[in-house]
Amino acid sequence: MDPAAPGVRERVLEFLAEYGERGYAVLRAAVDAALASRGRRGVRLGDFSHREVVARLKAWGMDYNPSMLLRALERGYGVIETSYRSSNQHWWRFLDLDAVVEALEAYDRGVEAAEPAGEEDEELDPETELLRIQIASIDPEGVLEELRRLAAKPRLARQDLARLRMLAFNELELAAKLLRRAGELGYEGPEVEMLREVLRLASRLSRRLLSSSRLQAESRRTLSELARAGSELLKP
Repeated sequence: MDPAAPGVRERVLEFLAEYGERGYAVLRAAVDAALASRGRRGVRLGDFSHREVVARLKAWGMDYNPSMLLRALERGYGVIETSYRSSNQHWWRFLDLDAVVEALEAYDRGVEAAEPAGEEDEELDPETELLRIQIASIDPEGVLEELRRLAAKPRLARQDLARLRMLAFNELELAAKLLRRAGELGYEGPEVEMLREVLRLASRLSRRLLSSSRLQAESRRTLSELARAGSELLKP
């Protein structure tokens, strides 16, 4: 086996220990897509695509966007890498598919990631752990999904605008503080990138809607507040 395989296997187990059943489902869906493509004719842009993972999750009864966990697998754990990306497609390849399969089988047997000897105290950072808990508490992935739903609408109803106002003065305001705290701690985990993605989408949504001449004064006022909040949060 490739000498790098044990490292990949251990990183997969660490990922599964961190993200639990959702992480397992996303990774299993990606592996299944990669294995199912073996021997097929035709050009593929990688081992698996975002669409294939989503389709498998839905087939298993999981209506879940895997983007954050795929990002963690790539940037945080070095298990996959982007092989192709366009405006409507994203493909990845596994750095070592056999090692990933081995790790999933070990996880099924109850094997957990090994603790590096003598490093447990050094890795424990209470402030960073608290930050991660606080980020999770505002459910950035849920907020992102809600913003995507709103952005897909050609026009927003009054209740939609009210929800945008609530986001601007609640979740987004908290996100600003958490992003600044992450900068102070030097923490750049996938949760922080998810917050940035939320704010970028909120800002784009509000600016697109502000350009519509049909918006009434109340709508413009709400969206202006949201745009200011988003711009402020994205400042370094």
